[in-house]
Amino acid sequence: MKKNIHEVFEEFEKAKTKPERIKVLKNNNTYELRNVLQGTYDPRIEFIFEEMPEYKSSDAPIGLGYSTIHQELDRIYLYEKNNPRVSPNLSNDRKKQLLIQTLECLEEKEAKIFGNMLLKKQEVKGLNATIVKEAFPELF
Repeated sequence: MKKNIHEVFEEFEKAKTKPERIKVLKNNNTYELRNVLQGTYDPRIEFIFEEMPEYKSSDAPIGLGYSTIHQELDRIYLYEKNNPRVSPNLSNDRKKQLLIQTLECLEEKEAKIFGNMLLKKQEVKGLNATIVKEAFPELF
């Protein structure tokens, strides 16, 4: 069964050595994980937000959120700087509203990970661009 990203990150933090941490990432090699790591650590990807807007955290139990990171990754381009797929008529205020809706639909821990990706940081002990590159050299 596929784990949520926060479960992978919790397992990663429990790993004691660099090889163990890389193994955790490789053993959980999913579309969602690769995209979250790429969005967070690939310097070519820039997002428009410098801080997360206030939103109401979901109280949905794990596995029962209204949406998933997998579903929301299809719209991540909306929050990228200078993405040609985004209509010039879509204002930053509207993008902020869309982000709030997205964050409120995700499980609380997954929303935090999604928001941290947009801020280009993950609050996961030991996780950095070097380890990500070693686990997935093709990402960036």
